Amino acid sequence: MKPTSAYLNDRSTFTYELKIRINSRNYLERIIAFEKAFLVLGEASGLFVAVPFKTEVYLNMEPLLEKYEKERFLSMEQRKTEAVTLLNFEESKYFRNRVAFVGLDLRGAELEDGIPVAPVDTTDSLELRSAAKMMQLVTVAGPLYEDLMDEFYWEEYLTVRVKSHANIWLEEIVEEGVVRDNRAVAEKMVPVLNGFLQELRTLAEAENGSLALIDAGSELVTEAGVLLGGKIIVE
Repeated sequence: MKPTSAYLNDRSTFTYELKIRINSRNYLERIIAFEKAFLVLGEASGLFVAVPFKTEVYLNMEPLLEKYEKERFLSMEQRKTEAVTLLNFEESKYFRNRVAFVGLDLRGAELEDGIPVAPVDTTDSLELRSAAKMMQLVTVAGPLYEDLMDEFYWEEYLTVRVKSHANIWLEEIVEEGVVRDNRAVAEKMVPVLNGFLQELRTLAEAENGSLALIDAGSELVTEAGVLLGGKIIVE
């Protein structure tokens, strides 16, 4: 078996910046609706998913999303002394108590012939942090609630960065000056990633926002996704 950490780079492979626009009339509804849509997209793509503490136990997303919606609404209504955030799942008691992390799920994957990826030990904090680096959400604190006056109309952008330190997306990997062929792995992972990015961009644009590449650790990483054979291939 191969540990997740074997697929990590020292520096990030890419960082995409996600933005959605909210205003004083709709921010509660729009934030919650976007977060639920994001979680559904994550489960469908297999990239950002809820990972249970117990192995082989998978969460039923529908009742979880219903509970999450009620919890998130009350949280934002009652805690107006903090910053407005997007996709900050660590605050959710359902996600905090029932999942280990939100990140790239490689459980049971066999990216290389005959070499399965080792399960993540959810009791090991160092291993969890390593696994999360495969692809993680970096929440950027938005405006403070106290600065958003209820008596005035306002509009703001909320930002989250989607970041990966993994080399599984790249056809070629340079290790100690030597170029290694990684196409067998990239061909499995890149179409899924590109499909996820495409759908995420659609969700963001529906909220008057965007998804933009702000950092690339390889020339194979583009605004539209990661190149495979010189093309953007989408699953």
